[in-house]
This record gives sequence, structure tokens and C-alpha cells, in this order.
Amino acid sequence: MSYIFVSLKLIVAMFSYFEGVLLSIERVERTSLWKCTLGQRDGEYTKELERLRSSYINFRDKSSALVSKISESLPGLTQHDVSHLDALWETADLICGENYELNPLEAYVFGGAVLLHDSALCFEAYDNGVNGVRATKIWKDTYASLSAGIDVDEATKIADFAALRHLHAHQAERLTEKNWLDPESGAALYLIEDNSLRKHLGEIIGKIAASHHWPIEEVESKLPSQINALAGFPRPWRIDPVKIACMLRCADAAHIDNERAPDFLHALIKRRGVSFAHWKAQNKLAAVDIDQTDSSGSTLLFTSTHGFLESESDAWWIAYDTVCMIEKEIRSCNALLESKRSEAQFRVKRVRGVESPELMSKHIQTEGWNPCVAEVHVGNIENLVSTLGGEKLYGEGCDKFEVIVRELIQNARDSIQARRQVEDGFLGKVLIRLESTVEGYFLYVEDNGVGMSKRVLTGPLLDFGTSFWTSSLVHSEFPGLRSSKFKSSGKFGIGFYSVFMGADEVFISSKPWNGGASDVWQLNFKNGLSLRPLLKNKQPQDFKTDVSTQIKLRLKPNVLKENGMVEVKRNTVGSENLLVNVGDFIASICAALDVSVFFAMGGGEYNEVHQDILNSNCYESWLKKLSYAEYQSKDVSEYVRFNYNRLRPIAEGDHWHGLAAISVTPTSSNQNFLSIKTVDKLSSSVHGRSGEDFVGFVNYLPKSAKREISEFSASQDAIDSWAKEQVEILNELKINPIERCFLAYSLAYFKVDPINVSNVLIVRDEGFGFLTFKELASMSVKKEIVFVKTPDMDHMDIYTKINSVPGKVMFKPLRNSSFLSLKFKNGSPENEISALGCLCREIVKLGFKPSFRIEKSIGDSAFGHCDGLIVTAVD
Repeated sequence: MSYIFVSLKLIVAMFSYFEGVLLSIERVERTSLWKCTLGQRDGEYTKELERLRSSYINFRDKSSALVSKISESLPGLTQHDVSHLDALWETADLICGENYELNPLEAYVFGGAVLLHDSALCFEAYDNGVNGVRATKIWKDTYASLSAGIDVDEATKIADFAALRHLHAHQAERLTEKNWLDPESGAALYLIEDNSLRKHLGEIIGKIAASHHWPIEEVESKLPSQINALAGFPRPWRIDPVKIACMLRCADAAHIDNERAPDFLHALIKRRGVSFAHWKAQNKLAAVDIDQTDSSGSTLLFTSTHGFLESESDAWWIAYDTVCMIEKEIRSCNALLESKRSEAQFRVKRVRGVESPELMSKHIQTEGWNPCVAEVHVGNIENLVSTLGGEKLYGEGCDKFEVIVRELIQNARDSIQARRQVEDGFLGKVLIRLESTVEGYFLYVEDNGVGMSKRVLTGPLLDFGTSFWTSSLVHSEFPGLRSSKFKSSGKFGIGFYSVFMGADEVFISSKPWNGGASDVWQLNFKNGLSLRPLLKNKQPQDFKTDVSTQIKLRLKPNVLKENGMVEVKRNTVGSENLLVNVGDFIASICAALDVSVFFAMGGGEYNEVHQDILNSNCYESWLKKLSYAEYQSKDVSEYVRFNYNRLRPIAEGDHWHGLAAISVTPTSSNQNFLSIKTVDKLSSSVHGRSGEDFVGFVNYLPKSAKREISEFSASQDAIDSWAKEQVEILNELKINPIERCFLAYSLAYFKVDPINVSNVLIVRDEGFGFLTFKELASMSVKKEIVFVKTPDMDHMDIYTKINSVPGKVMFKPLRNSSFLSLKFKNGSPENEISALGCLCREIVKLGFKPSFRIEKSIGDSAFGHCDGLIVTAVD
């Protein structure tokens, strides 16, 4: 039993008869639906009718007080007070037509459902009021999903609105059983005072009220087809819940007019944005009526009282879309009623003008502009999706197998991480299998994450550009997920479509993680990407009981080598590519993943090719896998053996943004694959990797849907902390001067100041030398320091043929890097941690000013002449 303590003021409001409220019941009493049912005062069953009539009026008076609070909880909404509830009788009367088959018990249930259907759009309808609503998962999920830049009060209002809209239909089911306690007497007060009517009809009234937010397909499946008359009432007064639910749906949809958006109330409450447009749309509409040009009386007509101005075009389109929705609701309800009993259909069958905006503008008029159908039209959606989700996105010549495997692993990872939030102690795993058959290679990617219901499988999964994790469906499928620690990797909603650029056939089978065999649905694309896949409620023979989702692909020819090997490219002229087995290739793709991955070839056993790095301390083996060490010269394995113990996490709390060691040796010449750059812990690319800045993995934010890297995902503070530890380790190892030179380049890559910990290589008349920046600055007092630059770029030339500059000290670059930037801003180096920036800062520390001049054509480069940027320290 649920109890709500409320103020005496609200109790008085709820259980007092207001003169205006009493008068407005006349609107209901004037309808044919009322007159032919509860309004009958003569005849055989006057006592039963009086009981129902009195109960309904009392029920209505209490509900009117409750719905009066909606405008306080959600001031942006159009009117949802008792005038709206009474108007639904009028609208239903219009749609059903005269002499519609409805008995008094059905009328009572209909009236009760009308009273309840929106009553939970206020805080007073919930346990603990506003605090109770804000403690719900939907409120927390909505609040957590809002941008951090939104004002707290605004974010709270948005979350309030979303929560009440989401919860109100379900809460309506419970309102007849909810008690409001009088704080003075402690008496339990109900919306339906008649105990017997509340006990036997309260539940169905609540369900029908809630059904106005269900898909039409659920109305028939969730509601009983018949409820017999209550004991003591005539047998023919049996109740048809589906019919009543359809009456409520159509009446509620069709009640759009200026009564719900009155002028004076709009002046009092300044609405804005979408709320304002909805208000304006209804403010200009007259009451709905039957189109008198239709002799059958089966067509509804909506008209405006005056034209919509050009500045009000958004409101006109809202009105048009709403009227089209009403047409669809009426047609679908009539189809459902016809499937039950043809005589239960409504008289109204259609709405005038929905065929086009031009036709509608004759009735809902415009002023100074003409609406027309000018929507963006895509003639070949398959081609658009395959283009935007295929090679045009990832680049022609991309590694299709890498892209497909990576995107499917990402989806599996998100599913597993979501289940970790809803099931304590769950770990999860991804299973990948490659089978060679006479038809070609079949790739299976399976996981035991949360899985997909039919709604997800046929909804967000197929909605190109929509990620399920950011859709509204996630609220109902997994309440509380958005406000949990769960963060999805998938953001763009197009990754799944990458499979079609490398697969001729795609088979998707899935069920909710806690479902059974009967909950498995298949979605099959047998001829590549098509808008008409086959949907089956059947479990495939190879679908394991402990799997939630299985993706099966028949790969196109040439996606893999004939022997099942994968080519890994070095992308440098004259270098030799690697051929690695599929298991090792997959291990490198998911090197930083927070989920374990297993691989099997053919019918062989599954082997763990990747373990969540957080749960592993075998960094040497991990780095060898990452770098394909067994496929390269022994130098790579030796490098790993001497450097793996320098790997340290780049972390913020328990969240890792990397596991890396800073590089201090020249390793880029043959691309040794010692590092990998990841986006959401999956490779940006496994090809063309070197370890010139770091070894291990570093995570980045995505620049685009194709997983190009942008900024580091870690904060600069986290990177600085990691870099400081790396320098301390290197100091303990007593690295040599040339390694300190390379350290500067690597630190600059991570935007860490190298000024106090690194050396620079210089060339002067007597030969090479290693200096600190402080020593180089002291030298600039007496000697000119030369930075050799390309004539068309503000950058040092690493391809210069100049070996030295007589009488000057030349900075010798070792490899390309942001450390070599020569850009200026307002007369000073733009990049303070570049070699030039560090030198200038040390000159200033010595009490001097850096002076700059350009000396043209001081020598040759591989691409033409070189200029010299001359730096000296002056008083």
C-alpha cells in the first residue's frame, strides 16, 4: 500500500467542489457518449447508474485538483487542466459518432482513464514529490546526459520535464491505488472513493490510461479483450478495454486548439524554443470539427482562426505534423477495431488535407508564404549508406578487415561494459572465429553483453547515424545506465555499416542477456546492404546458449590472404611489409581494450589473444604482441626486453588513458610497430607504426567517425605526471647525451616542457657537441645560433645538406617533430617548448633579449635552397 503525505492546502483543493469545476461538467453532460450512458436518469438501472455517475463526478473533482498542479511542475506545456480532460469527451464524441456502442460501465472506465492519463505530469502524483522524481533513474540518466555547459537550474528543468514525460503513463497505472493521507486526521484518501469500483475497475482504468503512450501494437497484446460486468451490474455492461483505449488515444491526439494555448496565459508565461512553437501551433487552431463537405461525416477538419506568419512557419509545420499524426492514429485504431469487431470502428476515418502541405494550408492557413514539400530526398539510400559508412569514409585502400573487426569489437565491448553496470561481478568476453569454407571465409564475432531486443535490432541498429547508447530507447531498455559509470565507445551510429564494404552476407542474431531461446531474433542481409533485410524470431543452430549477440559475415574475396594471413604495412619506401596470423592481428587492434578477447581458427579451441591490460602485469608479452616482435628482427624483441619495465599508465583515478614509456632512441627508420595510437582503447590503425615518441599505447579523442586521432584523451596534468615519472626513471638509468636529445623531441610531442631535462645537438667549426639549453643560451651571447629552415615553411629543414655554418653554431635536427617549429607570434616563438622557444626563454633568464634575423640561401636542401634563422642574445 502506497501513502503520500500532502499539505492541508492540497487536501482542501483536491476534495473541495469549486464552482467553476462544477459548471464545467456540463461540457461532458452535453455529449452523446454521456447522455446515452452515465447521463441516463430513467429506466431499469437508475440505482447502478447513479452509483457510477456519482463516483465519476467525485473522481473528476479530485483529479481536477491534481492536474491543476501540472502547470506548476511543467510551466512550458500547453494546458493539461480539467478543461482538457472534459474536452476529451467532446472530441471522442465527435470521432466515435452518434449512437456509438458504449455501455455505462465502459463510459465510467473511459472517463476514469481520461482523468488519469496525464495526472502524473506533476510532482504531487509521486511518492516524496519532486525529490522522489529526481531520485529516479530516468531523471538521473537525463541529467547525466546533458552538456556540462548547461546552467544547473536549466539542466534540472530539462531533467524534470524528461522524467515526468517518461514516467507519467506508467505512474497513471498506480494512481487509483495510491493514498493521500490527511495530515490532520490521518485518513487515507483515494481518487476513487467507492471501494468496490476502485478494487475491481481501478487496475484496468490505470492500464488504459497508461496505454495512450504504448505503441498501437501493444494495445491489443497487453490489454484483455473483454472484462465481464461487475457483480450487481447488468451482464450486457461488459467492458471492451481495447475499444476504450482506442477512444482515449484518438481523442487525446485530436484535442489541439486554442483552448489548450490561451492568449492571456501565454502572456503570463513567457515560453521559448520548442515549447513556444508548440504553444503557437495550438494557439491559432479552432476546435476540431466534422468536414461538412463529406456527406458521410467520416472526415475530421482542422482549421486556423487566422494565418500563420512567415516568422511562425515552425509552428505551422508542428501543426501539420500533428494533424498527420492524428490521421495515422485514427487509421491504426480503426484497423485494430475492425480486426476485432467491425461495428466497434469509429465513424471518423480520416483527416482532411494530410495528403500534402499545400492542401493543408487551405485549412490551416498561412500569410505571406506557402508551405511545400521540399524535404531532402535520397534516391538511393543503400548507395548513400554504403558510401558514408564504407570506403569513402575510411578511405579507399583502407584495410577492410581491420575496420570491420575493430568496429564489431567496439560494439561488443560496449555491450559487455553495459552489462557490467547492470550485473555486479560480470566480466564478459568477446569471441572471434574465422572459418574457411568452399564459399569463402566466414567471420564470427560474438559477445555475452547485454544483447539486443527486437526493438533495438530493428531500431537504432538500422538507423544510420544513430547510436543506440545516445538514443531515447536506452532509457527504457536499461534504466540507470546513462547515470552510471558506463561510457560507450560508439558515438556516431555508422560503425556497424562498415561490415558491408567487406562482406557479401551479414547475419545478426541477438537476444537480451537475460532472455531465452525464444527471445533470439535474426536480421539477415543475404545480398549485402539492403533496405529489406529478413527478420526472423528463430535461434540459429550455431548460436551458443551463453552468447547474447552473434555477428556472422561471409567475407568478400581478397579481404584476407588465401592462407588466412593478414598483411601489415610499413608505409615507407623500400620497407618490407609483415604477414601476421589473424589472431596476432586482432590482438594488436584491441591492445588497449578493457575486455578480454578470444580467437579460434576453424573448429579449433579458443585462445585468449587479449587480456584486459588492467588485469595483467605481463607487459613484456603484451608489448611483443603489440609490435609483432616474432615477425621482425631480434632487435625488436631485445628492445622490448630492455624497455618494457619502463611502461607506466597515463591515468586519472582508475581510468587509464595509456600504458607507455617515452622514447629516447631513434626507432622510426623502419617502423617497428612498438607504439599504437588508440581511440576508445581500439587502434586508430595497426599499420605504419613506429616508436619514435613512445612505446606502448596512448589513447586519443576521435577527430571523426573514421577514428582519426585528435587530442589526447588524458588531461595535460595526467600526462605531465606520467612524463615526470618517465624522466625520473631515465635519470636513474643514467641515459647518455644523445638519448637526452631524443628525449626533448618526445617530451615536446606530449606538450611537456623539455627545457631542464634534455640536451640539444649542435655543430660548430670544431665538430659536434651536446649542450643544455642554458649552455646554448650562454653561447648565444657571443656566437650566432643558426636554425636551418625551409624557405616556404616556419619549420626546421631536416633534409638540409648543410653540415655546418662557418663561424656560427648550427642546431642539428634529429627527426621531424613539433619541437622543430619556427613559428612566431607577436615577435616571439609561438611554441614555447620548441627548441627555439626553450632557447629564447633561457636567454631571457640570463638577462638578455633574443634577437632574430633571416639569412637567405645559406645552403641546399633536398627540396631547394635553405634559409637560416639567426638568433643572438643582446642587451
